[in-house]
Amino acid sequence: MPRWVESINFRKIVTVLAVTFGIALGSCGITAVLARIPLGLSQVVGLAIGWLAVAEVAVIVLSAVALIVVLLVWILASILGRFKG
Repeated sequence: MPRWVESINFRKIVTVLAVTFGIALGSCGITAVLARIPLGLSQVVGLAIGWLAVAEVAVIVLSAVALIVVLLVWILASILGRFKG
């Protein structure tokens, strides 16, 4: 296995991505609940909540894709490491 693959700490990367995904998912749920409650907020605050929801969905999608890619690379590296060594 190449040295650069050995130096990658896959456990930490997967943990950070999973926590990021979970936090974004939870905050998106909170934003969705807040958007449905009639709080009498101004239109500017409502627009800000809408943009916050878009940003949260983007973080969810990006962290999910990155998590899948890192897990696939980790599996591939472990398989190649067993055959090489």
